[in-house]
Amino acid sequence: MRLGKILIPLTGADSDLRVLRIGLNIAKRYAAHVQCLFVNRNPTDALPIAGEALTGQIATELVNAVTEANKRQCGRAKEAFLSALKEAGVEEAVVQPDKNKPTASFSETMGDPAERTAVAARLADMTLFPVSDFAYEIEPTLMEAQRPCLLIPAESSLQIGKKVMIAWDNGPEAARALSGALPLLEEAAEVTIVTAQNREMDAFAMDALQSYLSCHGINVRAKQVPLGSASVGQVILSTAADLGADLLVMGAYGHSRIRELILGGATRHVIYNARLAVLMVH
Repeated sequence: MRLGKILIPLTGADSDLRVLRIGLNIAKRYAAHVQCLFVNRNPTDALPIAGEALTGQIATELVNAVTEANKRQCGRAKEAFLSALKEAGVEEAVVQPDKNKPTASFSETMGDPAERTAVAARLADMTLFPVSDFAYEIEPTLMEAQRPCLLIPAESSLQIGKKVMIAWDNGPEAARALSGALPLLEEAAEVTIVTAQNREMDAFAMDALQSYLSCHGINVRAKQVPLGSASVGQVILSTAADLGADLLVMGAYGHSRIRELILGGATRHVIYNARLAVLMVH
């Protein structure tokens, strides 16, 4: 299997370059197209927040300030984009059918960054996020796009996918994450399925999972890790570290997002604490 289109939302932050490097490295392996998107915030969106007593002069100053910030951050994003392309030796070009080399393009739009990113992610094989800067936009995209999202923390290796851990709970979210990760899994040197639970592993479900992966030419080993007093999220990340994994594949929000917001959950724990790349799908 191959990846055709990779989406990278850019913000003009320092992390743009790190995520671009990883995204372009992946694109080169699959001759994929990388769409880099910058979302300008609508200047008039800041006005209702300020209240009805806003004077015309202050309103104009607010609009001008947001406009200037958009211009400044977009310029930084485009600069990182061009720098990463030159470093990777990838051509800036529109999507071309039947191409056999990676390409990349830069586009900008206006609106709410979370909403616009989710819309674009629905038609991408994978969307890359720098965790430190994009924690707010990650969750709406996971929920609304329901497409593979690759989270890149600051500590992530530039080359990912050699040693992969699949966090498996036999749920539909985990199955969708597994399917979205197939192109990466097919090239991995080592794939380990981990179930974090105290009850006995479901042998029938595990056999079905291993059979499915074998049909794609992927050999795996299975490992069950007891929870003890730790949370599922803690066990997942500690096990990934013990295995030396450079990529974690897991479903997102197997419980309702509201429940996770209130009580905490594996998805949010991993998003905010992972030190390796994480591919998630809701």
